[in-house]
Amino acid sequence: MLANATCKLRIIRRSGHVDVLRSYKIIINGLEVGTIARNAVLDIEVTSGPLRIEARIDWGRSRPLLIEATPDQRIEIEVSNHWGALLTIWAITFGSRSYLALTQVATTP
Repeated sequence: MLANATCKLRIIRRSGHVDVLRSYKIIINGLEVGTIARNAVLDIEVTSGPLRIEARIDWGRSRPLLIEATPDQRIEIEVSNHWGALLTIWAITFGSRSYLALTQVATTP
């Protein structure tokens, strides 16, 4: 693999009723790379190789999504609220480490 080979990563956040006014922080390999608002897309160019992707909002976070990215690959990931509005109290107390969900929706070479 080339030392400086990169790939394209697209994070998608659809419109939803939970966390309407707040943005999610996107962290890749321990570094915050941007934020994403409701009904938005965040395009990032990252170095190929192992990626540990996380999303956070205040006390809530996602479980890490681990991906092996190859050069020139395009990866799409959707970030969403895992719990929804009805289970917010439960999520605050017991589900803080899985409040958000990251799902890989597409990969193209």
